[in-house]
Amino acid sequence: MSENMEQWRHIDGGGALIEKEYIRIKLQHGNPAEVGVNGCAIEDVIEVLIQKILDFQGRKLSCEENKVALFHLSEAQEALVLRRRLRAEQGVIGTNKQHSSMPSENKGEPGETLTFPKFSS
Repeated sequence: MSENMEQWRHIDGGGALIEKEYIRIKLQHGNPAEVGVNGCAIEDVIEVLIQKILDFQGRKLSCEENKVALFHLSEAQEALVLRRRLRAEQGVIGTNKQHSSMPSENKGEPGETLTFPKFSS
């Protein structure tokens, strides 16, 4: 990777700038407490998708498939909220350190819908 592209490397080593033919997403690069907000979070991208599908559901484009997609996007949001909560509780948020996930008995099997604990705000 060229030196000038290194600025777009994400905290996990992946790309912080995602460009496809019709998509451009600039993800947060670095800890916002240290570098400020300079991009969006994965949660922000999911929220945009949810709002777009909800717009479809409010018009003639409403369908069962949109409903299923909304369910799974909401599950993804909940999983990321849980990840953030666990990282904060374990004191590793904003670092490259791994956090401890939920015990494996709570993770389920592939294709199984997971139930995540609900946290109060």
